[in-house]
Amino acid sequence: MAEPMLSVSGLTKTITLHILHGAEVHPLRDISFDLAPGEFLAIAGPSGAGKSSLLKCLNRTYLATAGTAKYVTRAGEVVDLFSAPERDVIALRRNEITYVSQFLKAPPRVPAVDVVASVLTRRGVDLEVARERASAMLERLGMGPSLQSSYPALFSGGEQQRVNVAKAFVDPPRLLLLDEPTSALDVENRDRVIDLLREAQAGGTAVIAIFHDRELIRRLADRVLVLADGIAREVAPDEDFGIADDSLADELMEVSR
Repeated sequence: MAEPMLSVSGLTKTITLHILHGAEVHPLRDISFDLAPGEFLAIAGPSGAGKSSLLKCLNRTYLATAGTAKYVTRAGEVVDLFSAPERDVIALRRNEITYVSQFLKAPPRVPAVDVVASVLTRRGVDLEVARERASAMLERLGMGPSLQSSYPALFSGGEQQRVNVAKAFVDPPRLLLLDEPTSALDVENRDRVIDLLREAQAGGTAVIAIFHDRELIRRLADRVLVLADGIAREVAPDEDFGIADDSLADELMEVSR
């Protein structure tokens, strides 16, 4: 295995539910793993197991309660994503680390092509070049000129999800964090995303992705981290994950949001 791009050690997240008299939920307890360039780590587990919390801690939209996440930048600098200054984390999000949620957050009255192009212009690419590359990526995802010039706020869930995916792959990052990126897509568009993922991996992009579709996990993942009751165990993609639904965890996580 290549030297890790990311080394997570002792990741712990505790949420205090003040509306429940200070009760605590522990979505993540002492999670540790390494990730090499070009490697695909799938995150599996029942709803409420802490999968999204793990990605948000790595993206620093959630603050980890304990642990470290040592990330090796393109320049070779080691940065702890959990404790680095906010300006350093923002710079990494702009240039090296991309988080893709299930839901698109796009400014109103901005065409889809410009939503995607904004990823490139923030990295110094000329606007017209950025629009050309954004348009080509949207075309690959089955979105022609009429959709590209329309506003994503008017799109279906699947169309919005494709815009989100286009933002991720128009300039593939070094580390890609995906939270159910294909949940609203049909088979044809899901396969297009799979092709983009494989191309990005071949270029060295490391991927951590949440999927509920076991077939997708078996097709894409090098390793699987299964979360349950805040604890992680690593399995091979072709093993039985042993996941059972947990409605109590669902309810606690909903209250904590």
